Amino acid sequence: MNDNNAGAGDKAAPDWRAVRKQFPTTDKLTFLNSGMKVILPSCVADAMHEWIDDVYHTAGEMAFAMAEIEKTRTVVAETFGARTDDISLIKNTSEGISIIAQGFPWREGDNVVISEIEHENNTFPWRYLKSRGVATRFAKPDEQGRVTLDCYRALVDERTRVLALAWVAYGNGYRANLPELAAFCRGRGIKLVVDGIQGVGVLATPISALGVDALVAGGHKAQLSLTGAGFMYTTPELRSMITPPYAAKFSFTSNDRFQPQLELSADGHRFEYGNPNFLGCFVQRRSAEFVGSIGLEQIEARVKDLTTRLIEGAEQRQIRVRTPRPWAERAGLISFELGKPASATVASLKQKGIIVSEKDGMLRAGVHFYNNEEDIERLLDGISVL
Repeated sequence: MNDNNAGAGDKAAPDWRAVRKQFPTTDKLTFLNSGMKVILPSCVADAMHEWIDDVYHTAGEMAFAMAEIEKTRTVVAETFGARTDDISLIKNTSEGISIIAQGFPWREGDNVVISEIEHENNTFPWRYLKSRGVATRFAKPDEQGRVTLDCYRALVDERTRVLALAWVAYGNGYRANLPELAAFCRGRGIKLVVDGIQGVGVLATPISALGVDALVAGGHKAQLSLTGAGFMYTTPELRSMITPPYAAKFSFTSNDRFQPQLELSADGHRFEYGNPNFLGCFVQRRSAEFVGSIGLEQIEARVKDLTTRLIEGAEQRQIRVRTPRPWAERAGLISFELGKPASATVASLKQKGIIVSEKDGMLRAGVHFYNNEEDIERLLDGISVL
């Protein structure tokens, strides 16, 4: 497989060797752990320096300007395929899921359906609603580790208000069929809430085309940004239903402290409460611009090629792959069952400069566009000799 092979559509792929050079960590490590965090491009350091230089030279006229925050909102929306008004700039996935869970108009006896393969951050916020009389129901994965519509269907009834799931599961890397699930939910008045952190920045489908009611993603994974700078997408209908658990001046249509009647903002500002993470948002914009300059279609094609190479190489070496094979059912995370706890293998690989992780006793590799074929082969060879 050639580094410069054609990518998505008719557009020539980027020069992946040149792109990789913008990630200094690749000179030191074989980093295949994007499911936990990513290595950062040099433009992030440039953005940080630009931000602090403004603090030093102008006392932060740009660095602490709300106009810069609005530029970030616009770029994030454009890069990942949403209307600007539908984007809230929040800290992370946990905060977004919690805003929805706490602000939703529950009635005692309602239920929310999730699955057994959800991350803690898409589990605890829903279970915490038990004191309000809201039950959490767990769908079991099928024999292939997928949680399909059929897995959820039997748990849904007339009191189901929310179906919450990951676009891409953090453990085995299964990618949910969001348009199919969205159509199912719409026909039953159920809101579809998505943990998007493992998909945003890898998959090219615009958020607004997925049919979901909400999608939340922290910035420190495939978006190539920092912790504490994520976003939440909500549709106008769902947004109007959510009573923010907190409120401050940016949550309202007016900053007049003595306005006769408080009116919550109808757009994404509704869930933004005070001074934002100015530095984080500045980096977030630069990272989104970088992703956009490469193109999500190109990124998805690159990740597809590399993960396919990884799966095929593992099968040739008789390493068991837990992740579904069809591209429509996976993204950048590939999980392996080694026949033993993976923690020792992960530690041994780390000593060789190969960074992966252990999840649920399995070895998990996270591939992004800064990886190359040599990374894949080095990981496979490393697993084979352990």
